[in-house]
Amino acid sequence: MFDKSKVGVSFPPFTIEVERCKIAELALAIGDDNPVYHSREAAQTQGFKDVPLSPTTATIFSFWGNTEQWHQLEQVGIDVKRILHSEEEYEYLAPVYPGDVLTGTTTIIDGKTRKLKDGSMDIVTTETRYTNHDNRSVLVAKSMLIVRE
Repeated sequence: MFDKSKVGVSFPPFTIEVERCKIAELALAIGDDNPVYHSREAAQTQGFKDVPLSPTTATIFSFWGNTEQWHQLEQVGIDVKRILHSEEEYEYLAPVYPGDVLTGTTTIIDGKTRKLKDGSMDIVTTETRYTNHDNRSVLVAKSMLIVRE
């Protein structure tokens, strides 16, 4: 059962440098052959300063940037071996380009327990707010996790 006193807990900030090759690799992995995600020149002809993030590129930030995320969740009582990923959403506040250094801070913003026929499940929502090297807010990522009990 999720401990509701953990809502509001923030974890230590982490940093990640946005890499052009990671943007292209993710685009390839999901079958997006749009040249703006693979070539600076193609991106510039479409009005971008450089290769932009595809809509879901931010997914890699929490995995590659916050290498402690699973340990942090365990510290607040979440059994990470029982997590199912439920939802992910992104709000882009400013452009993010290769070479940008982002700092993310993750906070648990909601948590509840749902009773099931044969047990229960916890639904935990985290929010990660990213700022760039100029301390400008550029991205908010929300993730909903289901923890099977």
